[in-house]
Amino acid sequence: MVDKHLETTALVDKEMDSLPYDTTTFIQQETQLNEGDDLSNGYVEIGKSNKGETDTGSENKDLHGTGTILTPDDVFSKTHDKAMTIITQGRYQWIVTTCVGLAYTGDLTELFAMAFIIDAAERDLCMDDVMKGWLGGCVFLGMVIGSFVFGDIADIIGRRPTILIGLGITIVFGVIAAFMPTYSWFVFCRIFIGIGTGGTLPAIIAYVSECSPKSFRGRQQAIVMFFWAIGGIYAALVGWLIIPNDGLAVVVTSTLVFRSWRVYLLICQLPLVTAFILIYFINESPRFVLNHGRPEEALRIYTSMYKMNNSGCCSNSMPYEMPDFEIPMNTGQPDLKPSKSAWSSVVNTLSQVWNAQISLFKTPHLRTSLSVCCLWILIGFGYYGLSIWFPAYLKKLELDQYMNQTKVVTNGSYANQEYTKELDNIKFVESIFQNVSFHDITLSHVIFDRCSLSHCLFNNITSSQTYFDDTTFEEVLFNNTDFYPYKFRGTTDTSNGSRFLNTRIGCLVNFPVKLRSNKAYLESLIGQLSVIPGFLLGFLIIDRVGRVPALVSCFGMSSAAVFFIWVANNEPTVVIMNFIFNALLVNVWIALDSVTSELYPTHLRSTALGFTTGLAKIAAVIAIVTFGKFIDLSKAIPILITAGVFGIGALVSKTTPESKDKLV
Repeated sequence: MVDKHLETTALVDKEMDSLPYDTTTFIQQETQLNEGDDLSNGYVEIGKSNKGETDTGSENKDLHGTGTILTPDDVFSKTHDKAMTIITQGRYQWIVTTCVGLAYTGDLTELFAMAFIIDAAERDLCMDDVMKGWLGGCVFLGMVIGSFVFGDIADIIGRRPTILIGLGITIVFGVIAAFMPTYSWFVFCRIFIGIGTGGTLPAIIAYVSECSPKSFRGRQQAIVMFFWAIGGIYAALVGWLIIPNDGLAVVVTSTLVFRSWRVYLLICQLPLVTAFILIYFINESPRFVLNHGRPEEALRIYTSMYKMNNSGCCSNSMPYEMPDFEIPMNTGQPDLKPSKSAWSSVVNTLSQVWNAQISLFKTPHLRTSLSVCCLWILIGFGYYGLSIWFPAYLKKLELDQYMNQTKVVTNGSYANQEYTKELDNIKFVESIFQNVSFHDITLSHVIFDRCSLSHCLFNNITSSQTYFDDTTFEEVLFNNTDFYPYKFRGTTDTSNGSRFLNTRIGCLVNFPVKLRSNKAYLESLIGQLSVIPGFLLGFLIIDRVGRVPALVSCFGMSSAAVFFIWVANNEPTVVIMNFIFNALLVNVWIALDSVTSELYPTHLRSTALGFTTGLAKIAAVIAIVTFGKFIDLSKAIPILITAGVFGIGALVSKTTPESKDKLV
C-alpha cells in the first residue's frame, strides 16, 4: 500500500505545474484577502468584496460566530477543515494511521519488555529489588525529558521528522542495550530509550489529529490506541516464546553472555524499525505545513490525500486538483532558519521551547491548561498506580500461598545420600546430614535451621533464598557455590574443617524465588486484550457523545468500580478487575489524547501534548513508589486513594471545554 501511495504522490507532483491556479494566492470564497491588506498586527479582516462592500453573511463570521476578525491560525483552521471535508476519511488516513500506529506499537513494546526481562536479567545484571525499581523508573525519567523537549520540537521542525528522530533514538539505544554487560550501562541506554519514546508519542497524537476529518478525529485516536494493545500482545507473546529458552545463550566475552532475554530485546525492535521505514515515506502533516507558510507543499499534500481517498470511486478523468479549494497566501509562521553557528541554533531552539511552554499558561490558554494538566496527572497517577499494584498483589498472593506450602522436616536423619534434583520450598529443622552430597542442583527457598552437617559435599550449587540458621558443620566441602557469608546466619560455624573452593565471584545478590514462570505472560496478555473492548467502546462513542462526557463517565465508572477490589482475594478475581480497569481507562486515554490535541492551536499543539504527557509520567513515578508500599498493607489504602483520584478526575473533566467540533 505504501508503494502505491508513493506512486500516487509522484503522479500528483508531476501534475502540480499544470494546476489552473496560483497556489500562493488566497481566493477562497469564505475568507478573501486582497492585495494591500494589512497583516502586520497578525489579524485578517474578512467579508469584504473586491469593491469594498461588506458581506454580513454567516460564512464570514469567525470560528466562534462572534465577529468578523480572524487570526491567521483561524484562517488556516478553516482552510484545513474545508480541505479535510473534501478529502473525507479514507485510504490515506488508514495508511498513515497504520504507519504511526506501528511506531506506537514499538514504543509500547519497549515499555512492556522490561516487565518480562527483569527476572531473566537479574543475575546477568546483578540486580536487587531496589535496582529493579530504578530500572523501571529510569525509562519514565527519559520519557519526561523526551516529552517536554520533543513535544516543543515537533511544533518547530514538524511532526514527521520528530517521530523519525524519536524512533531513531529508541532503535539505536534499544539495540545497544541488548549488548550492555553491566547494570549502569544498561540503565544509561534505557534512559535514552525513554527519551525517544517520550518524544515520539506527542508528535504521533498531533499528527493523527491533523490528518483526520473533524467528524472522525476521535475515532482515529481510538485506532491508534488499538496499536497499544498490539504492542502489549506482541511483547507478551514474543517474550513467552523467547525468554524461557535458555538454549539461546551464547558466551560473547567473560563479562557478557548473550542470553535469551537479550535476543528478546533485539526482536522487540522490529516494530520500531518497520515504523521508521514506513514513516520515512509518508507526508508531513498538512496542517503543520500550512501553518509554517509553505502553501505549495500543503496543496501538494492535500491533493495527494484527495487522490488516494477518491481514486477508487471516481471516473478515470478525475482531476488531480480538489474541487472548489485553494490555499491562502503565505501568512503562516516561518520555519526556523539555521543559525550561523551550532551553538546559536541550540540557543534559539531552547528559547522557542521555553517560550512555547510558558505560552501554555498565558491567556487565552491558562484555564484550559490547568484543567488538562490536572487530568493528565490524575490519569497518570491512577493508571500506573493500579498497573503496579495489580501484578504486585498477584505476586503477593502467590508468595503467601507458596510460603504456606513450605514442607517442614523436623528431626530428620539423612546418611549416605546424594541429591541431584532441585530442592524447593523445604525447611529442615534440627535435622542431621552425614555423608550427604548435593550435586549440580538449585536450592530454592531451602532453610537449614539448627541442623548438623558432617562430611557433606555441596558441588556446583545455585541458590535463592537459601540460608543456614544456627547450623554446625564438620568436614563439609563447598565447591563452586554461591554460598556467600550472608547466607550463614545466627551462630552458624563453618570453621571445623570445612572448606570453600571456587566460590563464585561477582554478584552477591540473594535473588528471590521464581514463582510467576509463564503466568506473567498470560496475565499481561489478558490485560492487553482488555484494550480491545475499550477501543471498541471508544471508537463507537468518542465522536458521538463528545470528549468531556466520555471523560466524566469513564472516570466516574472507574472510581466506583475500584471498590470491587475488596473481593479480589485470588488470582482470577484480580485478573478480572485488571481487565475491567484497563477497558475503562483506555477510553480516558483516548478522550484525553483527543481533547488535548484539539484545544490548542497548531503552533502549541505538540507542545501541550508533550508537557501534559510529561506530567503524567512524573505522576506515574510517584504512583509506582507510593502504590509499591501498599502491597503488604490493607487494601483499603489503594482503594480509597484510587477512588478519590478518579472521582476528582470526573469533576475536573466537567470544567474542561468540549473540543469535538473545534477546528484544528
